[in-house]
Amino acid sequence: MENINDNVGENVVGLEEIESEDDGDNAFHYDSREFVIGVDSEADFVDLNPDLLTEDNMRNFNFPNLDVSYNFYNTWYGKMKGFSARKGKERKNAMEEIIEKTYLCHREGKIPINTNEKMGKKKREAKPETRCLCPAKMKVRLDVHSGRWNVTKFCDAHNHEMLNPKYTGMLPDHRKLSEADILEMNNMRNAGITTPQIYGSFSSQSGGYNNVGFRKRDLYNEIGRQRMLQLSDAKGAIKYLREREQNEGSMFWRHTTDSEGRLQRLFWCDGQCQVDYKLFGDVLAFDATHHETEETYVWVLEQLMVAMKGKMPSAVITDGDLTMRNAIKRVLPNAHHRLCAWHLCRNAASNVKNPKMVSMFRKCMLGDYEVSEFKHRWEVMVKEFRLEENNWVKEMYEKKRMWATTYIGGNFFVGFRKTSRCEGLHGQLGKFVHSRTDLVGFLKNYGRFLEVLRYNELEVDFESVRGDMVLETNLHALERSTSKIFTKEVFILVRPALARGSTMRVMGCTQLMSQTIFTVTKYGRSQKEWQVSYIPEPLFLKCSCQRMESFGLPCDHIIGVMVHLNIQEMPKCLVPSRWTMGVKDSAYEIRDGRNSIWDSVFDARCGYLDFLCKKMNRLGGRSATTFNEIKDWVSSKINLYSEAHMNSGHGNENGTDEGGPTLKDPIRVASKGCAAGSSSQSRRRPHKCRQCGVAGHNRTTFPNKRKYEASIESGECEGEVSHG
Repeated sequence: MENINDNVGENVVGLEEIESEDDGDNAFHYDSREFVIGVDSEADFVDLNPDLLTEDNMRNFNFPNLDVSYNFYNTWYGKMKGFSARKGKERKNAMEEIIEKTYLCHREGKIPINTNEKMGKKKREAKPETRCLCPAKMKVRLDVHSGRWNVTKFCDAHNHEMLNPKYTGMLPDHRKLSEADILEMNNMRNAGITTPQIYGSFSSQSGGYNNVGFRKRDLYNEIGRQRMLQLSDAKGAIKYLREREQNEGSMFWRHTTDSEGRLQRLFWCDGQCQVDYKLFGDVLAFDATHHETEETYVWVLEQLMVAMKGKMPSAVITDGDLTMRNAIKRVLPNAHHRLCAWHLCRNAASNVKNPKMVSMFRKCMLGDYEVSEFKHRWEVMVKEFRLEENNWVKEMYEKKRMWATTYIGGNFFVGFRKTSRCEGLHGQLGKFVHSRTDLVGFLKNYGRFLEVLRYNELEVDFESVRGDMVLETNLHALERSTSKIFTKEVFILVRPALARGSTMRVMGCTQLMSQTIFTVTKYGRSQKEWQVSYIPEPLFLKCSCQRMESFGLPCDHIIGVMVHLNIQEMPKCLVPSRWTMGVKDSAYEIRDGRNSIWDSVFDARCGYLDFLCKKMNRLGGRSATTFNEIKDWVSSKINLYSEAHMNSGHGNENGTDEGGPTLKDPIRVASKGCAAGSSSQSRRRPHKCRQCGVAGHNRTTFPNKRKYEASIESGECEGEVSHG
């Protein structure tokens, strides 16, 4: 800030000339004054003497640009006095350059009264009137010789009471989200933190809600503004997937559009999903949340096969949706299709409406019976409840190979009987997304959801390698060998079989050419027998109960034969790779010169850069100059390295663009089970214009608005108006 006492001589005109309208485009030269106060930046505000802020002395201020002049009148002077400012009219010269600017009090002007309120038709309490024709203003004009903006007119005659200092910060013009605030807000939103929690975090950092500098509503407005910047939610989603593909390389995504150019279908999976499917993709649980066509399900399954290099699951479990069932037959003809047990029990209750019948049906479905015993139990159930003519019961018996344990035994389902695991994942996903989440937000939050699941898996894997399991059975050597191979969770499932295996008795054996068949019974229960096949070279064991084939876990009967043969280590034939502790070690792939899952050098680099950035944040935030310098430097480096990364060969391997300029957002669909006409939108009353009460427009887009208001004033309108 500088005090200028020079006599500017002939380059001066009086204030009365400034107010004249005949000065054309001539630049302003202010007259000689006792002193001139030059304010060069916001940092000079703190050095100003409040005693100088009289109406006469305010005309002695000048500023280097319009931003500083507005911040002076609004942020400093207005906030100190108890009001806020807004920008008013401006004047330009022949070159369309601004030469004069007016700043007004926030209560200047008058908002016209709603015509519905005049007619007594208002349906809710009117908003308070915030405009009262306040004449307070400050006008600045450019001096071409000095290049500074001088105060040419200042009026401080407010016609309203000034706000108490504790309320002044709540005025819209005094609430502002800085770039750093927006960046921090976006980072917290990406981490799944809700908007009220974000506002609470700002309050904690600022020492109270009064010191935040903005209201919670401003956060919502900024979020809405960012959404509005996206011309198309669909194009934003495709752009996000393309960026992930450029960064990850193994990202796979496909999309289709309908005849109107709307995004119709979208499929994506990252590299880790592909690795997981390669190792654990034996069983596919498919849950239909929304009504979809058969062609949509076929397309999704086809993209799944392309992304997973053609590996088909051995089994699929669904809720019985007909379109999904047909799609599975077309795309996965060799997969064994199992129906969800929970949905079958629910259908039994709705079709028969007898709890005892549902209980018997459940026993027939889940019981491990011989074929003859299953048929006998089914006939007893049908006769007892007189279901001979029930069409649903007939249909279920024809489909018994899709749900009865008797007929699906030996098919590997990993213990899945229901699609409840999918529904459980839906519940967890609901913590990250909601009904108002847009498509881009869904993609990002779904990625965070996968990160949480994978970290939970990492924690469980850590518990498996942390220390040695305590031995509890009498088969110490076999139990120790098993604990070194299986993960902790699977070992806990296998250990009871080890304990029960010692109670099995080998009642006899039959020697064949290449194998030996042992007959095994439980101790004290010789009426039930199982046959265990044994081949010494290479070591192979198989039981007639087919537990190993169905669940991938050795049964009690096999353990009994191993004890009989004094086998003290778990054979490889009884250890599916999916249950072992190091199953993912062999799946690690090297991309971009580093391990795609874990690389200590890469993590060390990122960690050190993160440390430097945090230190730079603390130093750079202390002054506006340092902040701007660091911000510009970091932005330039990010752009430089981003372009280098894009030019290094990470192209769009999927061969698809962002959908072109005509890609439109998809049509919203109702959830599965929602009856026609029962959605909230179908029950919602049409929005009517608050100006005239007619649907189809609002008071902003109201046609013939001036004509209608004139008719209201003249008393000619009786509630109807032509919109032609």
